[in-house]
Amino acid sequence: MSDVADDFRAAFRAHPAGVALITANPHGRPVGLTVSSLASLSVDPVAVSFSLTRSSGSAGAVLQAPTFMIHLLGEEHSELADAFARPDGQRFTAGQNWRELENGEPYFPLAPVAFRARMHSSLQVGPSRLIAAEVIDIHHGPASQHLLYQDRTYLGLSGARRLDPAKG
Repeated sequence: MSDVADDFRAAFRAHPAGVALITANPHGRPVGLTVSSLASLSVDPVAVSFSLTRSSGSAGAVLQAPTFMIHLLGEEHSELADAFARPDGQRFTAGQNWRELENGEPYFPLAPVAFRARMHSSLQVGPSRLIAAEVIDIHHGPASQHLLYQDRTYLGLSGARRLDPAKG
């Protein structure tokens, strides 16, 4: 691996990111995965972007689904995020409080916000795929600080203090 790739990984390992859970039900079997690459993309159309490191397994199934859910997780959902990040994680258990929407998408109503979305477009970059997804509906859950991920650790902001840029 090149020095640039190693430095790139180290830079993003130190850069905190929000945690989202993407779920779908493409063939009558729910699938899901944790991502930390979700970003706002557009307001006209309303769209987000995220990346997938492969096109197989849960990621491939999400790509085949006509619609999917993108859950912005709260800081109290670190165990759920971890379960969906691991290949052997327990997913869609009764204790996780999943619901099914009218179109069959797995929905986690305890997420502060969840977007129902459909694929707009995608771009292959090396082994990864950048997804642009059009948001077609928004579901609001209980208010919560959002879950963050940095240096392979889940973090919450509840105990953090606000910084005032004007005070330098």
